[in-house]
Parts: sequence; structure tokens; C-alpha cells
Amino acid sequence: MAECVGTLAWPLRGQFRQYKRGSKLYNVQLDESGMTVTSDGEKQVVKVTDLVGCQCQQEQQQQGNSAYFTLLAYPLTGGRKRTRLALCFEVASKNTFKENLAVANAWRRAVYHAVRNHGTTKPQVDHSKKILLFINPNSGSGRALQTYRKQVSTLLAEAEVSHEVLVTERASHATDVVRTLDLTQYAGLVILSGDGLLYEVYNGLLARPDWNEAIQFPIGIIPGGSGNGLARSLAHWLREPYRANPVLVSTLNVVYGHLSPLDLVMTETAKGKRILSFLSIGFGLLSDIDIESERLRIIGESRFAVWAVARCANLRRYRATISFKRAVGAPVPAPLASSPMLQRSQTLQEGEGLPSTNARHLSHSHSMQLQESKKGEEEEACLDILPSLVKVEDGALEPVPEKAQEAQECEEQQQQDGAKSEVLLPGLDEPVPDDWETIEGGSQHLFVDISI
Repeated sequence: MAECVGTLAWPLRGQFRQYKRGSKLYNVQLDESGMTVTSDGEKQVVKVTDLVGCQCQQEQQQQGNSAYFTLLAYPLTGGRKRTRLALCFEVASKNTFKENLAVANAWRRAVYHAVRNHGTTKPQVDHSKKILLFINPNSGSGRALQTYRKQVSTLLAEAEVSHEVLVTERASHATDVVRTLDLTQYAGLVILSGDGLLYEVYNGLLARPDWNEAIQFPIGIIPGGSGNGLARSLAHWLREPYRANPVLVSTLNVVYGHLSPLDLVMTETAKGKRILSFLSIGFGLLSDIDIESERLRIIGESRFAVWAVARCANLRRYRATISFKRAVGAPVPAPLASSPMLQRSQTLQEGEGLPSTNARHLSHSHSMQLQESKKGEEEEACLDILPSLVKVEDGALEPVPEKAQEAQECEEQQQQDGAKSEVLLPGLDEPVPDDWETIEGGSQHLFVDISI
């Protein structure tokens, strides 16, 4: 059944020339699976899961009535990295620039419709709202702001993801902000830093009167610190090539609005303070290395190895009493195979079917003459991907439609997920239950780790 997107029927079909690629016409189709471009017996398929956005453009020195739209995507190449892909098409079928721009804008709106409604199994984040981006300028080697300017802001602009930026000024700044923040104004909170700033944000949510609901709020992370364990874990869960470009992979996760479950643990200290933790809780040698190596954060992740040598040369004795209840019949964690399967954009000969997702290689067509980023360009990508074209200002374009009903359902689901939970642990001033086990003693090499 055809679906109306803007003023054109869905899916969209058209014939266009590629910008500065001669008079050759390309058949272009956009539907829920992505964009298909065919010419001379070859087919280029850009999966909807690889699409990011679309821009309407015009020539800097307008000489005719043509308008342009540029498709932006980040397909997997060889299964090892995501590479920036730009396809620019000329719209010249109408008599005036305004009419051609209307056609280009219809394609732009349809691209965002496809990304936001078919790029995931269902809309998981309310795209009608902005995100709040926290940046710690001192995290890691101190390059978080530079990372935002060179990579993150560009990708968010390409995807038309509205956002606010809050640069933290001190320790616990994010905690104080989140404690009183009106969460209904945002689609989610995103952290550009290491795991430490995310820890602050979660404990700000815990300090709220509505903490049971607040901790269900969508949280994203883009690596910018010394320890980026959660960002790496999310990429692993999504089967994304994290090592090739951690910032790109994590920002794309924010753009697509993929949500994955996260286990949290509540810890009560001897002073009665409750804190939230994720990934793990540690006590002993490795915790000392983590905390004390803060003075070396300028060297990035290498600080952990350097301080480990120093700490092992002067070992301490750690004494602890650990009481726990042994799990019986606990559910087995889902295997990695349950994580989303990623499909790569591919070039096929006319008439071929799509190969299975296990295919290891991606074939690029030279005759299609795709404008791909060369090595290193994705690290400093800019909106001026075609120097002689300029982006049409947003005021001249129709807004991207949002599905209000789905956004409301998304918000209602988040509220349902935040149902009241019970704190199952006895207080530190209460006796250990009879069905618990206790271990006590001391060791120079003690490290207690509770993986979450």
C-alpha cells in the first residue's frame, strides 16, 4: 500500500543526473528498505540502516533552474569500518528553481521519514525533541570539545538532530544539572566524555524525587575519555566496528536512536549514601589504579598501564568482608547472536538478489562514480561536501514530518518501564540474612569485581 510522504507517493521514484557526472540519467527509488540507484545494468543499494540524512542545495552562482539533493550515508565497507558516502542528484525537470527545490525537498523529507521510521524496528526516540549533550572538556586527553567540533556536530547536523550543548565546569556539575532538569523537554541525554561523566548523570537521575522513572530516560554516550567501556560495549552489542572510528560509530548510534537495555546496580555506602553504577563495581588493586591514575589523564588510556606498574611495585594489603546471596536458577544472559544483525549497502549486477548478511566483502561500482570520503575525511567531515554548491537555508524548506502518535507511545512506554522497583539488599546496619554467604580476609592482590 502506498504511503503519502509530503506531496509525493511512497515509495519515491525518479530519474536524475548526478552532479557534474555528465548527462547520464540514473533511476532512483527510495522505500522502506533504503535507496536504490540503477544505471546501465548495475544497481547500487544503500540500506536504510546506513542512511543518515539528506540536504537540499543550490549552485553558489545560480545559472539555471536546477536544485540538488545530496544523500548522506555511512555504509560498512568490508565489514571493518563505516565510510562516508555522498550521492548528489540534480533536479531539473521543472520550469523554475522554486519548483525543482520543492521536488528536492520532498526527497529530503522522504529520506528522513525512511531513517526515522524504518531505520530501526520501531521508533525508539522522540525525534521531535532535542537532545542535551554534556561535554567534559577535561576528560581523557582534553580533546572532547575538539571531537565535538570536528566530528559530532557535523554528523548531528547532517542527520538534522536538534541538540543543546552543556560544557561541564567542575566535578558533579552534570549531577547538579540533571537533578532538577525538565526531562520532558528532551528526547535523551548524551554524554561526550568518559564513563565518569555518565556516572555523574545517572547519579543525578537517582537524586530526583521521580528517580524510578528518571533512570529509564534514554541516555547515550560518545567516547571522549580515558575509560570508554560502555561505548565499546554498546558497539559490541550492535556488532559495529568500534576500533576503526569509535566517535563515528557511537554518534551514529545516537543519530539512529538505537536503545539497548542496561543493568544498573545501587550501592549504599557506610555513610548511608546511595549511588548508581554500571558495567562493574570494583574494590582493591585495580580500583586504586583507576582512581590514582587520574593525575596522568593527559596521556589517555595509557595512564592505566603506567600506574599499574607503579602500584605493583608498592603493593598494599586490602581487607574486606563480602556477604552475598548465591543466585539459584538465575536467567542466562542472551547470547550475542540476539543483537541486531547489520546489513551492508552493496552494488549488484541488474537482476541479482541481495546476498546474505554473512557476505564478507562489499563490491563498489566504479561506473556509478559515487562520491565517497577518502581515508581520514570522515574525521574532519564538513557540510560543504561539494564546494560549488551551497546548502539551502532551512527557512526555505518544509519541515520533516514527525509521527506524533508514535512519539507519544514511545514516551508512554518509557514511563511504563519506570514502574516502582524494590531495593532488595538489607541495610549496612542490619544483620546479614541467614541464607547469605560471607567471605572475609585480606590480600595484597585483592580485587573484587561485580560485573553488571
